[in-house]
Amino acid sequence: MMKTILVAQEVAGSGVIISKGGEVLTNWHVVDKAIEVRCLLSDGRPLDAKVLGTDKDTDLALLQLEKPSGGALLPMAALGHSSLLKEGDFVMAMGAPWGMARSVSIGIISCTARFLATSSEYSLWLQTDASICPGNSGGPRRS
Repeated sequence: MMKTILVAQEVAGSGVIISKGGEVLTNWHVVDKAIEVRCLLSDGRPLDAKVLGTDKDTDLALLQLEKPSGGALLPMAALGHSSLLKEGDFVMAMGAPWGMARSVSIGIISCTARFLATSSEYSLWLQTDASICPGNSGGPRRS
């Protein structure tokens, strides 16, 4: 689970560690306007993070976790390739909706090339019916 501290409010979202060096992939809207980012790992360890880069059009952000004490290893996920997905494929969405850790919802890929003119001029999106609630944003999807 990831918490973004804003001046007047705290926002929660999810992310996934994608490198041994502690890089985290999340959504742009989770960290947009963030003053401070603190990540809570699945084993309960809290780590501060800094925003390395963001892209509003694809709604992606890359974070860098602070190095854990004692050189402890960080769990990481392998990224798949979205071009391998097809309509009807089974998927899971994992995250922390409403701040509740370790939530999983299931569904299928409904469309592999959804164009959303109001969201991005250049991107085609994967549409799924797996429930994604506030706080799930940025979490991993598994097929």
